[in-house]
Amino acid sequence: MKKTMKLKTVFLIVFALGEFVSLCAENPASLSVGVEFGGNEVSTSLNEKWNIRQDVGSNYYGYNSSSNSIATNMYISHFAVKPEIRLFDDKLAFSSGLRFSNVMSDVSIWGNQMDNAGYFYLRYNNTGLNTEYAKVKMMNETSNYLGIPIDVKLIPFSFWKMDFYIKTGIEFNFKLSSNTQIDFANDEMNEFEQTIIDHVGLKVNNLYSTWSSALGVSLGNKNRLQYNIELLLPSFFITNNNSTLVNTEMFTGFRCSIQFPIRQSIIKQTNTK
Repeated sequence: MKKTMKLKTVFLIVFALGEFVSLCAENPASLSVGVEFGGNEVSTSLNEKWNIRQDVGSNYYGYNSSSNSIATNMYISHFAVKPEIRLFDDKLAFSSGLRFSNVMSDVSIWGNQMDNAGYFYLRYNNTGLNTEYAKVKMMNETSNYLGIPIDVKLIPFSFWKMDFYIKTGIEFNFKLSSNTQIDFANDEMNEFEQTIIDHVGLKVNNLYSTWSSALGVSLGNKNRLQYNIELLLPSFFITNNNSTLVNTEMFTGFRCSIQFPIRQSIIKQTNTK
């Protein structure tokens, strides 16, 4: 059911974008190019296919406290170049381009990021009567993607040299590389790192896609440079298996960009034939 809803959302957005593009041929417009960077904080949970023992035996040393709570994190940073076209007296805008994204996720003992003193137990062998665990300080994963963002922006009102807007859009990203690492408490386990990763048998999805919405403000003269600041509303992943370590839920974040005007009027062409 959830997957069906996601597919319907994609189809509706693509249909709306198709209608929007048809308007571009019928209305005078302005064109600009934006250089954008941003970051997203992702709400995550542990991927249970990693056999991490959380009930006993997990230790955290520091400040006279102990805990066996597992912490999961994911952070996404990106850089993009996106042409933008505005219609209807700059009240509606469409943008697309290329975006490079770096996705970092990790699993550790809560608080371990501060002093790297704790560890948890990861089961890596369970054959017959033998059950073997490795002491792990942290597991981390880094994936890089190149993708295409597609955004629609509504600018309901402006004040002085500020435009206030609402934006929504989807992005389709294709994996360039991915690397998973295990930081063992005992160095002699390092030689078994890849064997343990292969045994779990998880792979990062080659396609990474999201649907996001944001509130933003543009500062500056439309005929010169504009500076954009956006705060993401709770947004969602369309794809699954975006990390082998954690399950992804919703995300929030920010985007900042600089908009360079290219041409202030695209002359409407009329077919007289």
